[in-house]
Amino acid sequence: MFFILSKTISYLLMPATLIGLAWLAFFIFRKWKYRKYLAVLGFTLFTIFTNDFLANSFLKAWQSEPANLQVIKNKTYTYGVLLTGMTNTLKEPKDRVYFNQNADRILQAIMLHQQGIIDTLYISGGGATALRKDLQEAKVLSTYLKSIQFPMEKVVVEDKSRNTVESARIASDFIEIQNEILLITSASHMPRAVGCFEKAGFKVQPYPTVFHTNDDLISPSMFLPSQEALMKWNILFKEWMGYGAYRLAGFL
Repeated sequence: MFFILSKTISYLLMPATLIGLAWLAFFIFRKWKYRKYLAVLGFTLFTIFTNDFLANSFLKAWQSEPANLQVIKNKTYTYGVLLTGMTNTLKEPKDRVYFNQNADRILQAIMLHQQGIIDTLYISGGGATALRKDLQEAKVLSTYLKSIQFPMEKVVVEDKSRNTVESARIASDFIEIQNEILLITSASHMPRAVGCFEKAGFKVQPYPTVFHTNDDLISPSMFLPSQEALMKWNILFKEWMGYGAYRLAGFL
């Protein structure tokens, strides 16, 4: 129930949905004397959520900072825990793996293993395709690693979890709690992921990936309506709501 409810609420409260609902209400409530405020609300939301300067600033403040690679190289980790959420498992044909914008997660994980920083890659995540066992993302990624000759004796696949809290809880069945893990996920998702794994008893070293923000100086283009800004706000809202829901449910 929590899984379904969280997905539904997060969709309804996405910035693009809020803009659409405000303008839809403007056209529906034609006789409401305060109808003009719906138009103002829709325009205000559109202006805020398409402003890349605001989106970039808020997302940078939320996401985890890049890990210091030189410091991490001074240690070795038995397990690098890679959280899924980087492929399109519904795309045909099934003779290859289709990656999305989060592919940086697995690219960084492969690099960390090749440099000897992690010994074993633990891939966690089944996704929302509960009725299609062949589409569990951890299995899909395992197939990809086999195709590039990755040493599969150094891979552990966990394909039952549907969200971050389940990933953390199930991980304790495979990894001893006293082991410090190197946690690999998106920078925006890292605060919630670290909270879940620490709640499960793990000592966590974060390794954030997939940075949607930039560190460039302010430019005039950042204040023009931008689809990229809307995407950043969507990511941020998803994480804010996920973090808040997990906190209320006692998962953090």
